[in-house]
Amino acid sequence: MELLAPAGNPAAALAAFDAGADAVYCGLRKFNARERSENFTTAELAKTIVYARRNSRRVYVTFNTLLRESELSEAAAELAKLSVCAPDAVIVQDPGVLRLIREYFPELTVHASTQMGFHNSAGLEVAASLGVSRVILERQVTLEEIRAMRPVGKPLPVELEVFVHGALCCCLSGSCLFSSWLGGWSGNRGKCKQPCRRQYYNKDDVRGARGEFLFSPDDLCALELLDSFREAGVVSFKIEGRLRRADYVEKVVRAYRTVLDAAPEQRSDALKEASDILRGVCARKPSLGFYTEASARNLVRLGPYGGSGVPCGTVNASVPGGLEAVMSGRLHVGDTVRVQGAADSDDGFTLTVLRLEVNSRPVMKVLSGEHCFIACDKKASRNALIYRTGESGPDYSARLAKLPLPKPALDLSISLNGNRLAVRVLNGGKPYEWEAQPMLQPAQKRPLSAEDLRAEFASAASEVFEAGRIEAAVEGDWFLPASELKKLRRTFWSQAEKEIPPEAPRAKILAALSRFREEYAAGKPGQGALLPDCVALGKDGKRSGCIARELDHIRDVSDEVILPPFVPETELTSLRKKIEARLAAGSRMFRITSLFQLAFFKNKPGVTLKTSFPMTVCNSAAVQLCRELGIAGVQAWIEMGRLDWIALREKSVLPLELYVYGRPCVFTTRAALLPWHGISDQRDHAFTLEKEGGLTHLYPSGVLKVEELPPGFSRFTDLCHASENETDVCRFNELRGWA
Repeated sequence: MELLAPAGNPAAALAAFDAGADAVYCGLRKFNARERSENFTTAELAKTIVYARRNSRRVYVTFNTLLRESELSEAAAELAKLSVCAPDAVIVQDPGVLRLIREYFPELTVHASTQMGFHNSAGLEVAASLGVSRVILERQVTLEEIRAMRPVGKPLPVELEVFVHGALCCCLSGSCLFSSWLGGWSGNRGKCKQPCRRQYYNKDDVRGARGEFLFSPDDLCALELLDSFREAGVVSFKIEGRLRRADYVEKVVRAYRTVLDAAPEQRSDALKEASDILRGVCARKPSLGFYTEASARNLVRLGPYGGSGVPCGTVNASVPGGLEAVMSGRLHVGDTVRVQGAADSDDGFTLTVLRLEVNSRPVMKVLSGEHCFIACDKKASRNALIYRTGESGPDYSARLAKLPLPKPALDLSISLNGNRLAVRVLNGGKPYEWEAQPMLQPAQKRPLSAEDLRAEFASAASEVFEAGRIEAAVEGDWFLPASELKKLRRTFWSQAEKEIPPEAPRAKILAALSRFREEYAAGKPGQGALLPDCVALGKDGKRSGCIARELDHIRDVSDEVILPPFVPETELTSLRKKIEARLAAGSRMFRITSLFQLAFFKNKPGVTLKTSFPMTVCNSAAVQLCRELGIAGVQAWIEMGRLDWIALREKSVLPLELYVYGRPCVFTTRAALLPWHGISDQRDHAFTLEKEGGLTHLYPSGVLKVEELPPGFSRFTDLCHASENETDVCRFNELRGWA
C-alpha cells in the first residue's frame, strides 16, 4: 500500500519522506490546482525526484487544471520539462493534456485527477482505454460503491487512489462553477475563492434568520477505514494539503504510517497513538467524509466559522504596526495564524508570525494568559479570534541546498530469464541492450524479485546518468548473491556511459516538442458543417426544431438524449438498460456529459455523440481527443470567455456549440444540506437549492445570456431551469474571461 503525501514546497516533501511517506505529489508554478501554494521550480522538482528515486520513493506531479487554447504551447513546453525530470506520474484533469501526453510525451505515466470525476466502473474502463494507469476517485463516492467497482473474478483495469485525510470540497469534483460565477475565479484552474466557506441566509425566512455555513464540510479523517479500502482494491492512500506547511505534513504522515505499519493485533493501540498525533494538527472537526451515508448526512457544520485551526487568542485592538492580543494558547514566532472576525462575518486574513512582543520586548513565544503584540500590516476588529493554523518547524534549508543535482535519466526495462539478464534502455536515442549470464541458483528461501532488480539498478553508480523509470520482470525462483547483483549493475552503467550520448534522453523529448510546435502551427480547423441550434427542454416543454432532453424525459426518438453526469456504481446497471432501451426505440443522438458514458457506446454504429455541460472541452487538443473517441461535435466549456471561444474556433477540428442561454447548475453535492430553497450571501448574490434524488443542485438567480454569438458556433439554449426572455441576466465570463 502506498501512503501519498502533499508537498506544497520542497521542505514539505522532505518532511513527508522523513515521516514515512512512500510518495509525494507536488506542482510546478503553473498548471496545477493549488496555485496559491509555494510550489516547485523545475530545478527543485528535478532534485526532489532524484532524491526520491535514490531512496526508493516516488514523486507525482500535478498538471491538473483546465487549459485555454492560448496556453497549449506553453503547456507542451512544461510537459517536455517534466519528461526530462521523469517523475513517476503526472496527474491530469484536462482531456487536452491527456491527448498531448499520449501523442508527444508517451514516456510520462498518467494518473487521472479527481477533477476528471471518475466515480464508477464504467469510468475506470474508459480511463484504462485512454492509457491512464491510475484513477484518483471522485471524493464523494462511498466505500460500498468502491467495493462494487471491482469486477467479479477479475482485477481492476486501473489502480485506485482515494483521499483519506484533509479538507473536503462540498461539490462534485471538476464541475464546480461557484467561485467562477461569483467573480471569474475558477476552481477548475486552481483559483477557487472558497465560496463554500461563507455564510448564507434563508431568503424565505421573513424573520431574517442568522446566516449559516451552509456548504462548509468537516475535514476527512479515514484512519479507521484503511483496511476496508485495502480490501476494496485501493492501492494508494492520499493526504490532502498542498497549501499546508511541513509541520502539518509531517504529523499527518506519521499518524497514518503508525497505523499502516502496525500488526493486526496492534491495530487498536496504533489507532489511539495516531489519533493522539492528529490532536496536535490544526484542522476542522474530523469525519469519514462521504465514505459512509451516516457521515454524509452530518458532514456540513452550520453554526461556527468554517475555517480550521486551534484557537489561541483574541484581538484586543488594532494598533500601528500590528495587533494587541490576549492569548488563550501558545504561539511561537514562525507559526501561521488565521485572524477571523465576528461569527456572522466573512472577514479574516492569514499571516505568518514574524515578530512577537511582550511589554515592548521581543520574545520567541507567548503562552496562555499573556498579553502580547503581533506584528502585521492588517487590521482586525476587537474580539476577533486568532486561530493557529501552522507551527514553526525544523529548518530544511541546509538539506535542501544539498539535494543532488539531476543528471540525464535513462529509462530501463530489465528482464531475468533463466541465466540471461537483459537490460534495455528505452530512451537512449538508438536501440541499446546489454546482456549478461549470471550464475544463478535455485532459491532456497527468498527468491530474487522484480523489486530487487528495480531497487538495485536505481542506484546508478554513474557519473553521467541517473536511473529513470524502471520496468523489471523475473521468470522463475532464483538466488543471486547481493555482491554479484551489484557487480552486474556497475558493469551495465559503465557500458551505458560508453555507448549512450548524455544528450540522448533529452534529444528525444525536444524532438517531440518540436514536432508538436510544427503540427500546431500548421493545424487548420476542419469543423465541417455547423451543428443545428438546439434547445434543451424539461419533461413537459414544447418547441419545434432540434430538441434535447434528459434521459428520463425523452418524448420522441428525434430528441437528443442528455445523459446524467453523475451515476454511482449502484445505479450503473439501470443506466445501461435505459440507454439500451433508447437505442432500441430508435434514439441515435446522445449528449456525453462525463467521460464514463463512452463505455456504453462501443460498437454502436449509427449513433452520434456530442459533448454537453459539465463535460470539459476547453482547447483544440481536447477537441482532437474527442474526435479520436468518435465524438461528432463539442460544446465549448461554459466557463470560457469570448477570446477563448474565438481562439478555440481557429483550431477546432470538430463543429462547435456554445451555451448561449440558461441557468446552469453551479454546484452539486451528495452532502445533506438544510432544506432551504432561496439563499443569498452577504454580498446579496442569490441562488436556489433543488434536491433531486441523492443530489442537491445550486442554481444562480440570474440567467446566463450570450448577447452576440461569434461566427463558427451553433447555439445551445437551456430551458430546463430557465424561461425565455428572463430579465435578470448575466454574461458570466464572456467579457471578463476566466482566471
